[in-house]
Amino acid sequence: MLRLSGVETFYGHSQVLFGVDLELGVGEVVTLMGRNGMGKTTTVRSILGLTPPRRGRVVFEGTDVAGWKSYRIGRLGIGLVPEGRQIFPTLSVRENLVATAANRSRRPDPWTLDRVFGLFPRLGERQSQRGSSLSGGEQQMLAIGRALMTNPRLLILDEATEGLAPLIREEIWSVIERLKRDGQSILLIDKNLSALKRIADRHFIMEKGRVVWSGTTADLDADPHVAHRYLGV
Repeated sequence: MLRLSGVETFYGHSQVLFGVDLELGVGEVVTLMGRNGMGKTTTVRSILGLTPPRRGRVVFEGTDVAGWKSYRIGRLGIGLVPEGRQIFPTLSVRENLVATAANRSRRPDPWTLDRVFGLFPRLGERQSQRGSSLSGGEQQMLAIGRALMTNPRLLILDEATEGLAPLIREEIWSVIERLKRDGQSILLIDKNLSALKRIADRHFIMEKGRVVWSGTTADLDADPHVAHRYLGV
């Protein structure tokens, strides 16, 4: 579904990504891990055209989208839950969800308000409230629901559990597991190694703008020095 080959991305004259390679198949959950400042979010921005790569290929379902405008890439079926949530604070929960609703891939079972409220009952209870009045956990649920309302073929979650209370984090992880069971393709960035190993099919680890390790959970467990060296755990 997604393949990055030799991606090099810059902010001005400063190079951040150095030949990043990454693959994700249909129905897979793949993680992108690494310490802060190693290039994970820049990789996501490169995929989505928010910070277009200067060199390399970003191929989504057979089409090289490197250099495309971000809205064109989004319309192909990539949904983002961004770091920091970035919901519309003055819009209600319902308005936040309806604002992004689309089914360009013509899914026979599209995400609707009722489906999102079934996934996150709290949002249904608060659907008339402004986004700014929600708790941090509820805002994160809203950010995920908003991305699902685009009916994405690929869902990218950037630090979806960061800063949340333990009970809310577990609720978010349960939702991600449910999405995986339903066949949703997912790229995950998070620091919760145990949860990532439980859910994901494969892992990519970044250091200083490069992918320095990739493999399955079994591969990661077989070599504990990898996590200690690159993740600081």
